[in-house]
Amino acid sequence: MKQDISGDLENTRCPEIIKILSLGKRTGRLFLTNGAETGNIFFNEGHVIHAQCGSLSGTKAIYELAVWTSGEYRFHVDEVPHGTTIDMGMEEILAETTNRIRQMDKVTTLIPSSSIVYTLEPDIRERDLQLKSFQWKALANVDAKKSIAEIAQLIGYGVSDTMRIFYTLVKLGLIKEAVQTEVHRGFQPVILPDVPFIESLKMALIKAIGPIAPVIIMEISREMGIDLLSDTMEQKASLIETLSSRIPDERMSLKFLDDMTDWLKADGDHS
Repeated sequence: MKQDISGDLENTRCPEIIKILSLGKRTGRLFLTNGAETGNIFFNEGHVIHAQCGSLSGTKAIYELAVWTSGEYRFHVDEVPHGTTIDMGMEEILAETTNRIRQMDKVTTLIPSSSIVYTLEPDIRERDLQLKSFQWKALANVDAKKSIAEIAQLIGYGVSDTMRIFYTLVKLGLIKEAVQTEVHRGFQPVILPDVPFIESLKMALIKAIGPIAPVIIMEISREMGIDLLSDTMEQKASLIETLSSRIPDERMSLKFLDDMTDWLKADGDHS
């Protein structure tokens, strides 16, 4: 019977282990640990057929495990998964994991740890934000309290993917590392008019995209030339529609639109 293999990830990275098990045409489960985190990669005669890391599965799990630089691994012979999540050639897997490691080496020169907490740059409200939906998801959770790892869990992304997003956000000048005083104080919010419509708008948008909502309301209103104190129904409806279009999550966008449409109807009934 073929023996289990084990070792230290500081000396042998995950892609190297995958290559060894593939060349040996091994069947079984590769179990990896990194602090409190764990992951599994299953092989069938040298082919990777399933992987799991936290809430991630398939190739996303492999790419997360590939960048671990500390921890331990052990291969358990002949253990098989209940299902298959990977149908990709070994050359493609190894090429992508190598690419991910190269990217993470670059990211960690700027962001050395997923435990770092970030806060919004004070001048973000003056910026023309053109971001992709996954970048919005991360930015919406930046509040000078949650770490990158905590935000990764909230948005359902791998830690390494989230660190790559934060690398871009830092490079764009949208966020900065929170110092101790900022962690307790938090980001100072934009001051919006204290009227029922704006208050309802702010609360609904916070539910959809997080604490950056007041900044977005101010930015969009300026972009559209809308007076936030205006009582014009057409301007309110236009602002609501535009804000809903900026919410990256379609379900949350529809919920925001429905809630604010209901608010406008109720307000119109009381007028």
